[in-house]
Amino acid sequence: MTDARLSDDRTIAGRADLLIIPAFSTAGGGAEPASLWPYDDDRVARLLAKDKAFTGEAGQFSALLISDHLPPVLAIGLGRRDSLDADTLRRGAMVAAQTSSGRGTVVFALDIADFGIRAVIEGFLLGRYDYAKGEDTSFTVLARAADERAFAIGRTAASRANWVRRLVETPPNALPPRAFADILAAEAQKLGIAAEIWDDAALSEHGFGALQAVGSGSRNAPLAVRLEHGSGARRLGLAGKGMTFDSGGINLKRKLTEIAWMKADMAAAAAVAGAIFASVELGADPDTLAILPIAENMPSGSAVRPGDVVTHPDGRRTEITDTDCEGRLILADAIAFLAKSNVEAIIDVGTLTDGGGVGTALWGCWTNEASLAKTMTDAGARAGEPGWHLPLRAEYERLLASKVADIANYSLDAGDSGQLAATYLRSFAGTKPWLHIDIGGCAYLEQASAPWPQGATGAPLRALLQLLLDRST
Repeated sequence: MTDARLSDDRTIAGRADLLIIPAFSTAGGGAEPASLWPYDDDRVARLLAKDKAFTGEAGQFSALLISDHLPPVLAIGLGRRDSLDADTLRRGAMVAAQTSSGRGTVVFALDIADFGIRAVIEGFLLGRYDYAKGEDTSFTVLARAADERAFAIGRTAASRANWVRRLVETPPNALPPRAFADILAAEAQKLGIAAEIWDDAALSEHGFGALQAVGSGSRNAPLAVRLEHGSGARRLGLAGKGMTFDSGGINLKRKLTEIAWMKADMAAAAAVAGAIFASVELGADPDTLAILPIAENMPSGSAVRPGDVVTHPDGRRTEITDTDCEGRLILADAIAFLAKSNVEAIIDVGTLTDGGGVGTALWGCWTNEASLAKTMTDAGARAGEPGWHLPLRAEYERLLASKVADIANYSLDAGDSGQLAATYLRSFAGTKPWLHIDIGGCAYLEQASAPWPQGATGAPLRALLQLLLDRST
């Protein structure tokens, strides 16, 4: 585990096993340290000038620079000084963490930008994550002006994001639905958050017919976790897809490179829970009701079939035309339940499609209330986990028409898309303001995308955490 702290004692720099110095690119094509502090002389600048290949461009780092008068120095490039933002600094800290692996005591000397402390601690801890090796560095952010609150937010956000990443990376045989639900409930109870695990009888009582159907093919029974916190005066309803493994069911996935990482199909439920946990750890009072449906989607003699009809908590019925579109089915149960509850708005999160075609660096979202999308995307931008608001068009509803139920979960004529998944889910929100976030493109990376390695990212925990912190102020 990484021991992370904040200090304004500049003598710490001399005792480091590695000193990280941010640097900017100059108009002349060279590099300069962001500040002379903590030494207040030009010794670092003179050392930096010896590395002719290092120009201070964003994402670049120097070779280890050795001097008789300094600990080993690693300079990281941040680009031009006048274009610095939190995301550049966060990504630079991630690169520094990956590059400094194996060093015992690492100090990051920071004397730039009001947003710097949160970005640096967050980036370093995210960059240090390693599922197999763990995190074992002593890391200090050395800042002339110490902002303890910013440091706490960055440390907690990154630590909980890494907690999500570890859950997502856990082999599916070690994290069946009951084990996952038990972990979420135990974490909640440690933090004073009310938690319930709904078994088959409770699912029947609450009308979660779709969740029961989706999980019917597995020997591991489906469950739902209910998390509740706050007064209920301004309650936000949250839902997160928790498929601990998704084979596709009877509509078995054909692409081996996709089915190989379907352990990650519970990333949304983990991120929603983790955001609530992080906000409570930071002393916020998130007024939330979260419903996290959890199941395995497996083919067997008891599995749900294409053509089956299921009933949701609001009495609406879905014809299942594709068993591999199971995420929207279980989210529909959660949304329908929340729509009948005392919540002022609903946000659901799932790995449903490709995230709206916006790539691996963004999540896509659709809504029936534009102001809710703006609030969410603004929070994501400030947290360094941005999203994109996509239009929701009413004419797509006809593609999900069913002759035997209120709606179908898939269009046999048009194929699938994030737009159609959102169109389906919208119908269960009723009159409540509602937002759907699709993290299918960014929750788990099939290939590395610097500075992120291949694997789980923890998205969109940091965006959701920022939203909860904003609502708690």
